[in-house]
Amino acid sequence: MRRRLFVAADLDAPTRAECARAAERLRATGWPGRWTAPESYHLTVAFLGGVDDARVPDVLAALHDVAPRLHPLRVPLDALGAYPNLHRPRIAWIGPAIPVAAFGALCDTVRYALAPLGFTFDPHVDAHVTVARADGPTRPLPLVQPPRTPPLPVDALTLYESFTERAGARYVALERISFGTQLRK
Repeated sequence: MRRRLFVAADLDAPTRAECARAAERLRATGWPGRWTAPESYHLTVAFLGGVDDARVPDVLAALHDVAPRLHPLRVPLDALGAYPNLHRPRIAWIGPAIPVAAFGALCDTVRYALAPLGFTFDPHVDAHVTVARADGPTRPLPLVQPPRTPPLPVDALTLYESFTERAGARYVALERISFGTQLRK
């Protein structure tokens, strides 16, 4: 059996709630999208795609091997944006107003650890929380107040399995692996 897997950094409860409020402000403008459930919000570190059941222990072993060498970081989620751009949005996201080099380095390190297992990755890395996907042709993304929350502490990785369901994607955490050092308060 193949399982659709990805590695992510989780949002804490206050950040998740504030991102949900910002997404609701966007939704209230009437922008047409399929909205991500707040419990599914995350920062993708590495998308693995379809993985045979027998290879899941190898993925977990690689994550357990790399996690002790990772350093905690903070990621501000202080902007609302869109891919490919604000004028032709296909995905509405919440993320940092300016790129966070430490998050890119985290993704590179995790992806490098997984590459010997045969995984390949898109080289483009942006920390973002997907809040909606466009539902057909759209108009430009309306400007709404972004979240107002302290930067998100990132000090662990979670391996998730993704299920496609009628109501949208559902993610199940398979294992959470803490970094070797903890984030200072």
